[in-house]
Amino acid sequence: MSDAAEAKPAWQGLWGSDASGAYLVAGRCQKCGGYALGVREFCPHCSAQNTLQEDRIGRTGRLYSATVIHQGSSGFKAPYRVGYVDVEGGVRIFAHIENGSAGPKIDDAVELTIDARMTDREGHPMTVPVYSAVQRGGRVR
Repeated sequence: MSDAAEAKPAWQGLWGSDASGAYLVAGRCQKCGGYALGVREFCPHCSAQNTLQEDRIGRTGRLYSATVIHQGSSGFKAPYRVGYVDVEGGVRIFAHIENGSAGPKIDDAVELTIDARMTDREGHPMTVPVYSAVQRGGRVR
């Protein structure tokens, strides 16, 4: 696809990047400590209202499961790989997974990048979270 720097996020406000790399935006409940992807009005764990504070999660994790999509939906170039990644706080993320011989295997340590992997209806590139195998020397928190 096109250069990720030119692309817009497929879901506004759910990820970002800083000096430490890519991250996902989560809400952490100040009452029970539970996490939710994105900041919400109610905690999905204890139902407390207005207690979620923004936190950055998902820089690394472990691949829980994955599959290859051979006949993708509009905007995606098939084949592509998706799966679930377990990250800190007990959150399990559904995301794109690097495909091919360098792609991670189940239970491998993975790290997050943001890449243009889809297009909108007008054909403009859009970024999505992508997890790849941690390179040798990498670590999982």
